[in-house]
Amino acid sequence: MRKHRLFFPSIFIPFLTLLSCTQPADSLHIYEQEKVLMGTVMKIKAVAEGDEEEKTQEAFDAAFREIAGLESELSEWQPASPVSAVNREAGIQSVAVPEAVVTVTEKALEIARITDGAFDVTFKPIGRLWNVKERTSPPPLDSIKTVLNLVDYSQIELDTLHKTLFLKKPGMEIGFGGIAKGYAAYHAGKVLEKYGINNYIINAGGDLYVKGKKGEQHWTSGIQNPDKEQQKPLLAFSVIKTCGIATSGSYESYFIHEGKRYHHIIDLKTGYPARRTKSVTVFSEDPAKADAYATAFFILEHDKALRIVEQDPSLAFILIDDKDIIYKSPNIGEFIQEIN
Repeated sequence: MRKHRLFFPSIFIPFLTLLSCTQPADSLHIYEQEKVLMGTVMKIKAVAEGDEEEKTQEAFDAAFREIAGLESELSEWQPASPVSAVNREAGIQSVAVPEAVVTVTEKALEIARITDGAFDVTFKPIGRLWNVKERTSPPPLDSIKTVLNLVDYSQIELDTLHKTLFLKKPGMEIGFGGIAKGYAAYHAGKVLEKYGINNYIINAGGDLYVKGKKGEQHWTSGIQNPDKEQQKPLLAFSVIKTCGIATSGSYESYFIHEGKRYHHIIDLKTGYPARRTKSVTVFSEDPAKADAYATAFFILEHDKALRIVEQDPSLAFILIDDKDIIYKSPNIGEFIQEIN
């Protein structure tokens, strides 16, 4: 997964929205701001009562500082980060890491165990080999086999007491690109709440963390049709529960070789892109889990994803397979209400 080191000036624009008659129409403002962090555009949209632009700006600034601080700790793309140090010292020695790295690694290892490695933060060597934005043909089979030897979450040694992290094999590398944005969004939300903002959406490059309402209405979102020639969303919904929402799809990053599509979601059992899913959207009370399980469920497909949700009802999903059949976990109604 490539990260683009760009920076754009922030924008801060209040948008008025209409309310029902139970509240004066001019008492609700929706503020929105965006910055490029964690290699993507991070957007915050929040509701504030009355004209509180200065207070809301202060809250947004603090939330973005929180994200930037977590990026400096969790990024494998910043040479000075603890994660980069862990990767450099793979097979040599353990590295002291901050609490955020310990927590995210714990979450990642738990999800790796539950999904039998479908989600694995040691994916980076195989991800770099495929790099579908640059490739025009699949990598050689022997290269795939070589880098797969470096992909193994069981070779991560985490010492939570002393806060150290060690990769046992030389050449191993970890990357938190599939979980860190959700983790950062959750913590940015907690910062907003400290400033009294309890109705917001944090958009982390397409992955959402949603809480509260906009006045009397729920926040709304939707699922893109995997067949991009059909621009209309496949499904629209209101978000009725505080949750993270993350989507993995085969339609964003890919190349075509000899009439076959090769996308960026790699099945780590085979070393090739997963084939039988077009898109999966995961809902979770923990946006970091939504982020990670979106990747895992794409690879695991419907039946295995359903078994995991039965054991962990804090997750729900909508999955579209390669035959355009839409599967929804039975508990999806606890998170969203579909809009006709």
